[in-house]
Amino acid sequence: METPLKHVSLDGARIAYRDAGSGPALLFLHGLGGNSASWQPQYEEFAKNHRVVAWDMPGFGGSGLLAGPPPTTRDFSDLARRLMDALDIRHAIGVGTSYGTVILADLAQSNPGRIAALVFACGVTGLAHLDAAERARLRSVRRSELETMGQRKFAETRNATYVAKGATGDIVRRVVDLAGSAQPQGYLAAYGALTESDIFPSLAALDVPALVLSGANDPIAPPRDCERVARALAKAEYHCIENAGHYINLEQTATFNRLLGDFLKRVEARATPDRSLR
Repeated sequence: METPLKHVSLDGARIAYRDAGSGPALLFLHGLGGNSASWQPQYEEFAKNHRVVAWDMPGFGGSGLLAGPPPTTRDFSDLARRLMDALDIRHAIGVGTSYGTVILADLAQSNPGRIAALVFACGVTGLAHLDAAERARLRSVRRSELETMGQRKFAETRNATYVAKGATGDIVRRVVDLAGSAQPQGYLAAYGALTESDIFPSLAALDVPALVLSGANDPIAPPRDCERVARALAKAEYHCIENAGHYINLEQTATFNRLLGDFLKRVEARATPDRSLR
């Protein structure tokens, strides 16, 4: 059974989220190819002993669009922190995938003490290292693709190729459904923020336990990029999951859940009574 959506208003923005279980808090942040339903296998596993919360980014899933100027990664991380506040989550272990890892890194760096440990799964690193003209070109190309194909066809054309060769038809359909459910304006806003982002300055400031995971067959966040992220963190361990592309928590659920579960046990064993992970 799918974990139901709930909604909260944050400074006028209608944000959808899923909230399951009780105990130490886990905050899941999806990327441009997903929404809070991306983590259904993780609700089923980890809500047994944790409070598992995942949002729909603005313009994705059941969340509305943000008003005002184009959002930045900091705007998204501030909104994620306000969601934690609204749900009375003082501390959490953060789990991000794809662009969600960039938001998670900024959330942890800009709110010391709120994120007790980090999990980066198939994390991208941002495109701010490219020159301004190239970033503008990429945004223009992406907008043209969406205007021509629409969000669903775009997902069928691109996201279906992000899984490892041999992925089941069910997995491919799931990926397309997730990626195809975004509002084009929301997708383009998040993609625009990604083009102006660089994860590495945030990583340099983080001194909490971290787990970095990659998919051996990921064309979007290849293992070499994920290894760079792990090396930039003070307390990171790194694992590459075989026979997995960009959606490792769906493609190799048992392995993903085992690595995440083992990491949680180690982190929680070191937690002090005055610094609970709730």
